[in-house]
Amino acid sequence: MSSRDKPSSGTLDPDSLLEEFNRRLPHPEGYRVGFSGGLDSTVLLNVMASLRGRLPAPLSAIHVDHSLQPGSRDWAGHCRSECERLGVPLTSLVVDAAPGPGESPEAAARAARYAAIAKTLGPRSMFLTAHHLDDQAETVLLQLLRGAGVNGLAAMPVVREWNAGWHARPLLKLRRAALRAWALANGLRWIEDPSNARSEADRNYLRHHIMPGLASRWPGAVENIARSAAHCADAADAIRMQAARDLGRASSADRLRVDTLRELPLARARNLLRHWLNERGAPPLSLRRLSDALDQLCRARSDAAVRIAWKGVEMRRFRDQVWLLPAHGRAVKPQTLDWVGEEMRLGPGLGRVRRRKAPGGIDPGRWVRGRVSIAYRHTGLRCRPAGRNGTRSFKKIAQDFGIPPWQREILPVVFIDGEPAAIANCCACEPFAPEGQEPGWLIEWDPD
Repeated sequence: MSSRDKPSSGTLDPDSLLEEFNRRLPHPEGYRVGFSGGLDSTVLLNVMASLRGRLPAPLSAIHVDHSLQPGSRDWAGHCRSECERLGVPLTSLVVDAAPGPGESPEAAARAARYAAIAKTLGPRSMFLTAHHLDDQAETVLLQLLRGAGVNGLAAMPVVREWNAGWHARPLLKLRRAALRAWALANGLRWIEDPSNARSEADRNYLRHHIMPGLASRWPGAVENIARSAAHCADAADAIRMQAARDLGRASSADRLRVDTLRELPLARARNLLRHWLNERGAPPLSLRRLSDALDQLCRARSDAAVRIAWKGVEMRRFRDQVWLLPAHGRAVKPQTLDWVGEEMRLGPGLGRVRRRKAPGGIDPGRWVRGRVSIAYRHTGLRCRPAGRNGTRSFKKIAQDFGIPPWQREILPVVFIDGEPAAIANCCACEPFAPEGQEPGWLIEWDPD
């Protein structure tokens, strides 16, 4: 099952649902129902309990108390009683869902809930939530009002990979009314959350004030909105596949080639940059900021120091490649350290160095006889790279070996008895190179 499945507003049929689980959804090592005690999750839990003997994995439930309602402890008690009645193991969690500055209460509660649940799930578990077709339509409208693109307008998929397992919404093709009818027909008891009746939250406002009017004027509004979400999911899949193909010829060593961005039509170049950032785990950029970033990366003059920073990360351009880096300042200048062992971590934001035997390294004999330390560039630092004539400045050596400008202040230099013996990731310096073709200690730096 995928987000492209056609919406359906029919009745709830547990046997049809079982077929979806057995034939179309991944087979996990355990099913965990998110159980709030409300109508929707009560229906899902009871349906799953009725099917558990025919499911390919054990069933359990999880309840999260957000501590936001005066009666939340009573709700937890109701959930515990209901699970005992059904013989379904229950895990109860309490979270701090207080919103941070500028964060909506709904977003804070959702983030706290999912973070807590993720910690309880084992690998290859399937977390089940009771989202339905009306939820899907509301989600599409909320995304539309936020100016989302096709990924956002695709709304909620029936199943997605999550937390080394899956998050599934098996009721997503059914209307809320179908769930209520099944609950009444089977004599279920559930809790009515009083906050659902208030309209302060955006979703509740849509549910109480907008959706009834749409349904009155267009009786098929919910189904049609959900159908549009399925079309957007198809479009999003096609866009991702195109971006993946473009990325295959535009990236190298986790960096993005600017010449490929320049060659692509604007929409594909934006799509490629967005996809690359998403693949690297960067926070999303708005369309305006993404377009501005693309313009800077592709149009700034070749010697310009391009830097685009947002939400803890930054993009930089160097030698027609785009780098994605953590954005952090270094208020403390790196300190000189004595070399100890084979590998050393240099400190926060400074990475680590290691030595290994290879041609072009430092003479092991000179290493043993002298005091070896790690320091950094200083004014007037020069050395003669092994095998070359004449001394060169640190800046010239860094340029020759492709060290980006923002790394040069923290590029480790190995000194022996106070003299530069090697510049990490670049070269050994004379007279510290071994004679002939003998291997030496090659200094490698990983800036993390």
